[in-house]
Amino acid sequence: MTESEDWTISPPLPNKIFPWEQYNPVTRAEVDAFFHSPEVEIIKERMCDIGRRMWAREYVDGNGGNISVRVAKNLVLCTPTLCSKGFMKTEDICLVDMEGRQKAGIRPSTSEVKTHLAMMKSIGCNSCIHAHPAYCNAFLCAGIVPPSGINSEADIFLGHIAIAPYGTPGSPSVAAAVAEAAKKSSVVFMENHGVITGARHVEEAYWFMENADAYCRIIILAAGHKEPLKQIGPEGIKGLFEIRKSIGYTDPDNMPLYNTETFAGYQLGKSGD
Repeated sequence: MTESEDWTISPPLPNKIFPWEQYNPVTRAEVDAFFHSPEVEIIKERMCDIGRRMWAREYVDGNGGNISVRVAKNLVLCTPTLCSKGFMKTEDICLVDMEGRQKAGIRPSTSEVKTHLAMMKSIGCNSCIHAHPAYCNAFLCAGIVPPSGINSEADIFLGHIAIAPYGTPGSPSVAAAVAEAAKKSSVVFMENHGVITGARHVEEAYWFMENADAYCRIIILAAGHKEPLKQIGPEGIKGLFEIRKSIGYTDPDNMPLYNTETFAGYQLGKSGD
């Protein structure tokens, strides 16, 4: 008998979320053993890989940027201070508690980890990435975010990008500002500083960074045509909201369809007009 050609397979999606709720090492010996466990070593390797990708795309320069991943009820891996993200090794990664106190590692942790922790506490994300991508910084240094509704993929994956007012890097004020802005979006532009993203796992946090910089680049290039940009119409935007919801992204209640309907001093058109 000939096998029917009418068949399909349904492979599961990869699950890259670290099950941090399962772990709660407390004593110094427990924490040290956990920090060097095979499960945590895999996460360290992912962080180093993300660091190389950030550096290769010029999202960071010098020793800029930082990465964090929650790995236990009270423990978070983070990158060290004064270290190029393009050349990190797993032994460079640090471990801090949810108050930012260092618990393991041979290098001092980043001074900006408390901003990551504030974002984690605010929206329940498991990983944060901070970087300085040039096209995003072209917006945030002007104190603005790109208009939503221009590109469907940006609306699906980024939602309405939020902006946090300037604060001294690593200070309690900037941590509080980011925590508040993150309630509106898991992609936050930090005024006169850079971008921080929060996500379910470190790869997703990096995707958001790529998505945001690509979108800002599109807007800047499109504006060069000297023609008014057009937003997707209201019904189309509602469809994008539904797609966001279907893949697990949440938005604030009563969020407007567009974050703005003006850009560069003119009224944005609508597709189909």
